[in-house]
Amino acid sequence: MSRAQTKSSPTDEHARRIAQAIAKGRPPPFNDAFDRYCESSPREIFAAFTGAARHMPPVGKDEPLAIGYLFLLQRLLEHLRYRTDRGYADASQLIADFQADVVAQVEAGNVDGRMLAFVGGALHQSKIPASPELAAASTNQLVDRNQDGPLPTDVLAALAGILEACDGDPFLAVGSLIESGHAMPAETRSALAVGLALASVPEARGAAVLFLLDPNSTVRQAVAEALAQVAASLTSTEVRRLIAMRNWRPENERAAVDAVIRKARAAGIDCAPWEAGSIEAIVATSVDGATAQGFLLISPVGRKKRISSVLTKGGIANAWSGEPESRRQMEMSLAAAGMDTPTLAVSRSYLDRIVAHELALSIEKREAPPFGLLQVAETIGGADWQPARMAFGEMLAGLIAEVPKAMCEPAALASVLRKSNELEELEAVAQSWFEDDPQVAQAVERARGRDRAKLATYLLQSVITRHRDRWADIVLRTALWMREAPPEADLCWRELAIVAKALVDGLDVTEIGLMRDIASRTIAVLRDAGRM
Repeated sequence: MSRAQTKSSPTDEHARRIAQAIAKGRPPPFNDAFDRYCESSPREIFAAFTGAARHMPPVGKDEPLAIGYLFLLQRLLEHLRYRTDRGYADASQLIADFQADVVAQVEAGNVDGRMLAFVGGALHQSKIPASPELAAASTNQLVDRNQDGPLPTDVLAALAGILEACDGDPFLAVGSLIESGHAMPAETRSALAVGLALASVPEARGAAVLFLLDPNSTVRQAVAEALAQVAASLTSTEVRRLIAMRNWRPENERAAVDAVIRKARAAGIDCAPWEAGSIEAIVATSVDGATAQGFLLISPVGRKKRISSVLTKGGIANAWSGEPESRRQMEMSLAAAGMDTPTLAVSRSYLDRIVAHELALSIEKREAPPFGLLQVAETIGGADWQPARMAFGEMLAGLIAEVPKAMCEPAALASVLRKSNELEELEAVAQSWFEDDPQVAQAVERARGRDRAKLATYLLQSVITRHRDRWADIVLRTALWMREAPPEADLCWRELAIVAKALVDGLDVTEIGLMRDIASRTIAVLRDAGRM
């Protein structure tokens, strides 16, 4: 393999701690220190892969530890993907090198199909596309197709086995299939989805419906065409799901869903009502510097609770609903999910507005949200989430109208802007507010000889000024989030609304304390990351 490991490397220690936590029924011990390790040790993806392959049966004898390495691999890959999102070419190259190494190990006979599927799952969880070479290697792990059907008999048997293992739960089954099939070419995954749609097993057709929200448009199109052939066999629940997700797909793909719905209705299949559900609490994280925001929803299930999650980042990035948990299990899950990110209890209307906005962003990119969003909607008892962008100007005007007039007087306004970096409630929220892309890193590198204050001013007048609209959006969304807090909390949403308006109005960013703080944090982050 690519890297030799020492017996007591930090990678080994992290994998062991993760494995021990999972064995005790606890969430993996992910924290700020762990994230710093992942950020500073990107090449450890090779060591994590080596550890997983070495310990995974049948080659190895310690599957729990192998799973620990896989969890670690996924997080390392995810941090690399964050860097690729910001445009760092070295991160993209490292991911390509890693996938090439995996393919080489497969071709050498050092890695079997099961391990390859695990790697595909890690890539899927990290939202990293499989390379063509890795996809080809995955396809070669399948047996040759026969001539009598769309899929080999043993693959169809495996699909039936997955459905049985998931006790007929289509969300669980499709989650497993999408994750394990991530490294397969789109054509192969399409064949799997079509095979489900055309199978004689009702549970298979139910799973096929969810593939209409597959990340790949080729798969979505193929399964829509197959479902049109069996529309008369769909259930009323599946018709309801088709109707619910119809507007979640790109506009040019909606006609295919309409055709399935019309044929099902013509066959006398009604739309089932939403099942009962509710939400006890909705918790939302603050908006980070990459525009990401997470939601945790708590729903009652008898004497237990169910946690659902929605993650937004320029669209619906992830969504899922967990199994019912005891109070103790739920508290552990919440502690692991919340970590050190500031959170607030928010209203259902706030959740609905953000989800609708992020759905619109997904559709504008010709993407479909993850099928887990439908599961979340069903868990809370139905949600008529329709894509609708929030009007920035209207939201800002609405907040400014609530700001006391005294705060808008010239002297007071200048003071608010100048001291906006001293707002106590922003201390934790703004820790992720900084610039980080290759252009910024190069600008900082070129200005190495300048003192910190002059360098901050340089960033403000160049990079940050060019990105003022993005920062206005982040600041405004943070103000809306803080506005959800009870009045007695008296959070600084009014001050943030003033900052957002100043950014929109074109005020010199060097006069805004919060923006100067962002410039200083950018310098510190690049220096700590060793990019200067």
